[in-house]
Amino acid sequence: MDRELSDARLNGIVGKFSAWVKTLAQRVPMLHGEADVQELEVELRDGGRVILQKMMQALLQSAIDARQEESRLCPTCQGRRRHQGVRSRKLLSSLGELSVHGIYWKCPFGHGCEHSADTLAGESMSRLMRGLVCLLGVSLASFDKAELVARRILGVKVDDDTIRRLCQREGWEALRQQDRPPERVKEGDELVGSCDGTSINTRETQWREIKAFRFEHAGGCYGGAYLERVNEFVPHMLKAAQRLGADRAGCRLFLSDSATWIIDAVKERMAGWKHIADYWHACQHLFPPGEELYGKNDPRAMKWSRYWCRRLRLYGASRVADRLRSLSLYYTDLKHQRAVLDLARFFDKHASRMDYPAYEQKGWTISSGPMESFCKQIGLRMKGPGMRWSVKNVGPMASLVSRWSLDGQRSELFGAAVSAN
Repeated sequence: MDRELSDARLNGIVGKFSAWVKTLAQRVPMLHGEADVQELEVELRDGGRVILQKMMQALLQSAIDARQEESRLCPTCQGRRRHQGVRSRKLLSSLGELSVHGIYWKCPFGHGCEHSADTLAGESMSRLMRGLVCLLGVSLASFDKAELVARRILGVKVDDDTIRRLCQREGWEALRQQDRPPERVKEGDELVGSCDGTSINTRETQWREIKAFRFEHAGGCYGGAYLERVNEFVPHMLKAAQRLGADRAGCRLFLSDSATWIIDAVKERMAGWKHIADYWHACQHLFPPGEELYGKNDPRAMKWSRYWCRRLRLYGASRVADRLRSLSLYYTDLKHQRAVLDLARFFDKHASRMDYPAYEQKGWTISSGPMESFCKQIGLRMKGPGMRWSVKNVGPMASLVSRWSLDGQRSELFGAAVSAN
């Protein structure tokens, strides 16, 4: 009987679909311009979604009906549960809101109650819809915009607060379990790590820095972001390296800027890693002295700085420092001499991490650009105009943005939303 009812439902939907298609076909001779085509496209998209929504609802209802008796047995004690009446259940899917009904069962031995639809639709939102909503929540500038896109593109009404709560929930889950890392680095392969930070505005403590790390090898990339102090963040970074099998790598490189906390962490906690100063960060130190020598808007300042940028890459920091010390004697102004000598001392201090010609000869990267991009994506999502975050919500959201920024295709949550690819 249930099978016949299911077939009747589907046949009715198919009949309505056929009639709808014929109605659309009759409008073809009336298409005379772009406005007519746009109207047809909107009707086709909206009408098609309604039909697909009804079909999904019918198929889901059929599946629930087929397992009504099966769901009578309590999964805990295998006893027969009591029939508490038929109740409806709402489910928000990517096709729209579905309404199904089923029996509400109660275990007489105190193991709780359950709706017969719980196995197939235990939450108020389908898994695919949760993936799409989280994807909108982390990739757009705000939850308000995510609500707008959901309504305009998906044709589904889901408010910004629901999107916020769902992102927070999935973020906490990601923090508890951590996203599954990519395959471990192969024996003898290269593993490249990096870390940096970006500041966001919090309600309780104003501006604070989110510290982030990123590791990459031939099998993929893995990273994370935390609103933590250095002594709390560094163990997370080291644990990530261990999960990737850093000891198996033939070459372990770590790139960063010249932040003291990063230099100290690598020196004290990451023995066996070759620490390289990001070339572009190093070049940034060459521009203020050029402006000191020639003036901020003088073309010669830019020419001077770029000349030394090229020499830094060709010869490394040690030789550049020696040449700068010799050059300082040619300036009569003590301020100019001090600017050049301070620059030489900076390159002397970091010369062991700025031997760029040797690094490039070995085929090593000298840029932490991917790490910079990672931090910028976190910043774009989390420090927009007027944004202030509760401290307790920063970690979950940063975790979700990390998963999306580094490899949204690999993540189970976002992978559900793009599995059709």
